[in-house]
Amino acid sequence: MAVLLDTSQLPPERRAGAIAEVIEFAGAPTRIVHSVPRDEVWALMEYFTMGSAHVLKSGLSAQGLITTPALLKNAESDIVTVSLKLTGTAGHTHAPGRVIRAGDLFAGNLWLPYEYYDNSGSVAAFHVSLARLGLPREYVTRATPLLHSSPLAPQLQRHLRILFRDADVISRGPAASMVAQATIDVMRAALVAALEEEPDRHEGWRQSLDTTIKSYIIQNLADPNLGAERIAKAMFISVRQLYKFWEAEHRPLGQWIIERRLEAARDELMNPRGRHQTIAAIASRWGFADATHFSRRFRQAYGMSPREWRHLAEVSGDRDRLSTPAREHRAPAAGNPAPIAPKCVLSAATVR
Repeated sequence: MAVLLDTSQLPPERRAGAIAEVIEFAGAPTRIVHSVPRDEVWALMEYFTMGSAHVLKSGLSAQGLITTPALLKNAESDIVTVSLKLTGTAGHTHAPGRVIRAGDLFAGNLWLPYEYYDNSGSVAAFHVSLARLGLPREYVTRATPLLHSSPLAPQLQRHLRILFRDADVISRGPAASMVAQATIDVMRAALVAALEEEPDRHEGWRQSLDTTIKSYIIQNLADPNLGAERIAKAMFISVRQLYKFWEAEHRPLGQWIIERRLEAARDELMNPRGRHQTIAAIASRWGFADATHFSRRFRQAYGMSPREWRHLAEVSGDRDRLSTPAREHRAPAAGNPAPIAPKCVLSAATVR
């Protein structure tokens, strides 16, 4: 669990600023208006990274979070949030006319001004970039106020309840990026169903869709059934549209998928932690149902068999350990960058 902020460790005069900095770190610059005396202000904020998305769980004293056009002037936020109120009640200008109660679903766009008033309680939010969501900005702006009435809202609510409940375990597990992608898919579907119209194909749509398609493929490489039909369904386009879109790439879609699978398997064969895994098990984990087919494609791509590649990696690793001082390197998993805590709350940040 990553605790970004626990104001019980800060003097009262620093709490409002710390809360604002954490909110800005997670999405957009914010001004805080408190409804309680200064010495009663409190917040407990937990941050969980899941691939290129993240979850922010917050417990707050009664306060308002306000983002104005002036605050957003120099900000480059393109974050979309989908949230569940866990306890208490709140109001949000991106959910006009609603009193948000425990269990309610609501969404926000952090490139737009907003006011969020919480009457004390807790809330959890899933944050994802507009590019990863793969929908036009104008489309999302119109869809977010309607999200709670989407035909798919109950499904999204159920998914988020589990995600927020198990955020600590999920974020530390090997499937964190896959879970994030599944959340994005359900979120996108709920927004489209809420607006009941196809997304516009604006100028930036191609770049956004390109990013989303490739991200979806990378996150689902382990699925042996990954193919054009599944990808097109996830992107809300036809298979014909997908192939036409892919014509701009230098590799056919199927070849691009195989190359990414081979790269992932190659990296795992080089990893000392994978030495006790059979080559067939590694091949299966990256979507190759047949180990012989995997070995043949691997040799075609890299000029040696998977077994020879692993042996070469083992010999090189042993040579490095003999010639260099012992040291340990720890790096974030690919696509799962470690969060950097805001500098003003480092004294209150802990990682467990």
